[in-house]
Amino acid sequence: MFRIQVAWSKMPKGGVGTSGDSVELVERPLGGVTLILADGQGSGPAARRISRMVSMKAVSLIADGSRDGAVARAVQDMLYTAREGRVTATLALLTVDFATRSLVISRNSPAPVVVRQEGRVFRIDGAAEVIGTYRRTKPQVTELDLVEGTICLTFSDGLSQAGRRYGREIDWAAWDTRLAASDVDELADLVDALMQDAVDLDQGRPGDDISIMALGVRRDDQSSLRRLSASIPF
Repeated sequence: MFRIQVAWSKMPKGGVGTSGDSVELVERPLGGVTLILADGQGSGPAARRISRMVSMKAVSLIADGSRDGAVARAVQDMLYTAREGRVTATLALLTVDFATRSLVISRNSPAPVVVRQEGRVFRIDGAAEVIGTYRRTKPQVTELDLVEGTICLTFSDGLSQAGRRYGREIDWAAWDTRLAASDVDELADLVDALMQDAVDLDQGRPGDDISIMALGVRRDDQSSLRRLSASIPF
């Protein structure tokens, strides 16, 4: 039996109380879970409305049984139609599908998905257009085997830009080394540490909304217990 671990962390742009990113978790009707990260154009409440529209549409479609590629296309069409091609958003879906025993990664985002599998760290990146601008935009979809010890991590562009105002950036070589050595049970600590690194690079005042989400797969002791915890300011 496998157990799925998930973790995410969000930080709004410095001086803006509302993050323009949305992160959601939804259970799949045939078994499995999907993590959703949507980043609306801009920042603050206006961006939040866009990302919320995108993420809630994705949640609804996944809950109805749609596959991730179809979900991403439908969300793209919805945003393009609703905003007449004038607003963009990014969308990333990380799915563990129990029915196919696979890991499905769907991207409409410039940010890569960093994967640790069987001791190797690699990136799923390359061309993946943002949604909302062009009628025929498609997602980049990758399917991997469901392997014990796998970790997948992705993020909004605020992480990629962290520190650039000060001539600094995330040291991905160091983080790849840390990811390669991390246990799946340490996923929340890993995400929190990466977020703190980004905030420190921006000297405590992020230049853009930062969101990080991660998913891990490990063997289980046959326990049926499910747990979820969160820490949310208001």
